[in-house]
Amino acid sequence: MEVMGRGFRQIIEEFPQYLRLLSKYLGYKCFNKRSPIFGSADIINVCNLHCGHCYWWLNRKESEELTKQQWKKVIEDKFKKQHIYMVTLVGGEPLLRQDVVELFAEEFHRRVCVVTNGTFPIPNIPGIYFYWVSIDGTKNVHDIIRGNGSWDKTRKNVINYVEKNGKMAWKDIWISMTINSQNYKTIGKVIEDWQEYSNKIAFQFHTPFMKNDPLWLPFGKERDAAIDEIISYKENGFNDYIANPKKNLALMKKNWGGRGTTPIDCPTWAILSVDHLGREKSPCCIGSSDRESMKPICEDCGLGCYSVLVSYGMKG
Repeated sequence: MEVMGRGFRQIIEEFPQYLRLLSKYLGYKCFNKRSPIFGSADIINVCNLHCGHCYWWLNRKESEELTKQQWKKVIEDKFKKQHIYMVTLVGGEPLLRQDVVELFAEEFHRRVCVVTNGTFPIPNIPGIYFYWVSIDGTKNVHDIIRGNGSWDKTRKNVINYVEKNGKMAWKDIWISMTINSQNYKTIGKVIEDWQEYSNKIAFQFHTPFMKNDPLWLPFGKERDAAIDEIISYKENGFNDYIANPKKNLALMKKNWGGRGTTPIDCPTWAILSVDHLGREKSPCCIGSSDRESMKPICEDCGLGCYSVLVSYGMKG
């Protein structure tokens, strides 16, 4: 028996964590008590790519980083103090700070996800739950967004990881696709291309930081068709492979998050997000600790992490 890649023994070991999760959920449902459940950490402020759709470049300023020991303090003071269940490591490119990835894996055994562009060899680190590998379309479309040769590098590194780390290694690889105006017609091909080498695939939509962003796929006929295509795949043999709940996918056909740059229905409180210096970000994980920085347009949001929570009845 497995539940989202967790075997019976691990479920038993983590039982106290599930009780705490349940208490947080009941506290919210019964008393509207809002306590963060998940964590997100931008562990590095450097990336080897400059992707056309990436929010990170919009607010990137300081180049300094925290030491491993400073990150340990952030873990204690921020994440463990608030009993965060699971942490997602972001960047920049987090595999450029493998020392910090290993630290989080030790402190949150099997409760750490790493978002990577996959262009570096993927290390087999004990304690990692899984890697979110970003794929943005077919080879041609992916390379237009992420740079020439990036798809081949990622493909090679994923296959090497799966083939060299045992027959169950494919369970450590989850694919993440951010849908935008350039790649929305490649959804089916991405599902079919990557299923053999990965456990799950999840979809979200590009969230703009400015009006008339050419990469944003507006609400309407084309966006609805893209979402219906994903739902169709779920209903025809890919239900276990596609991680998004159907309610979550349907939700992203319209504004579910807020008004302007202000979250309203979005449960931003549920994810404690820190930047590369350990400062808390607002209004959400793609926001910034700097009040003067650009903010995502909440009414055009397509983030999967928050919309999944909304689909399960959690609100802002």
